[in-house]
Amino acid sequence: MPDQLRDRFDALRSAVERTEAAGLHDVRVRRTRRARTRLVAGSAAAVAAFALAGVVVLPQLQADNNTTSAGGAQVLSDADEALGSGSTGTDDQAAEQIPDEGAAEVPPAEQAPPEDAAGGPFTVTVESLLTWDDIEAVGETGSGALPYGASLVFPPLCGSGNSYQQYSVPVAVYSAAWELSDARFDQAAIEYESDQQAVDAMTQLVETSQSCPLANEFASIQFVGSDAGVGSEIAFFDLLLESGQDGSVMTAAISVTRIANVLVEVVLTPDGPLVADADSRSRALAQASVDRIVAIG
Repeated sequence: MPDQLRDRFDALRSAVERTEAAGLHDVRVRRTRRARTRLVAGSAAAVAAFALAGVVVLPQLQADNNTTSAGGAQVLSDADEALGSGSTGTDDQAAEQIPDEGAAEVPPAEQAPPEDAAGGPFTVTVESLLTWDDIEAVGETGSGALPYGASLVFPPLCGSGNSYQQYSVPVAVYSAAWELSDARFDQAAIEYESDQQAVDAMTQLVETSQSCPLANEFASIQFVGSDAGVGSEIAFFDLLLESGQDGSVMTAAISVTRIANVLVEVVLTPDGPLVADADSRSRALAQASVDRIVAIG
């Protein structure tokens, strides 16, 4: 019996496989195909989904990192600018609050009160006078120092008793005289207690030479001018000396230079009517006198 049933089932399966009508075998084949199709479709959908997700997500990630997208680059630029500005402001504030120790600002030194350009005060002595070597150094020639003493030459004016009073009574006067090739050279170093007294004495000389030019019937003085070319200031005068015998007039050139509290009188009295190059020679001798006073102190 079992063998008969087995033979029948084998015959039926063989018949089913050979028949053209739809049967169980076709159903299984179609079912297998549908399953495969669904699996392939599902796999394709999954792959497509992952691919789509990658296209959308990856640019977003890149934009967040501010590396490839234009918007990200602009944001990075703005952020950098903002950070740069903030950093600069912080640095500037720190620089203002914390001074550099290596370049610490040195407090300005206390300025000394203005003094005379040449310094001072000075104390004059016989050493303050020029030597013959000093005189020759400025181009003068002659026989040298005279054997007799010298005194102030600027004449007394406006009732002054003597030249000493005309110079407003200084505290010290030293003078000397030399014989030059064409003139006599007198020099005097005149000291005052203060710069202001020296200024006042110089002013007195200028004013009285204009208000009272006549010293006596044979002598008068004229103020020529003044400037700051030598020392603190220098004033020039012409002393006119008339001969009592023939009435001829000789003009001596006088310059008075102030340096701090000292006046220096330089006088060139010509052998003839006038002194050649009186202005330039007077300036040179006055400058040499000032230089020596400053050197001696």
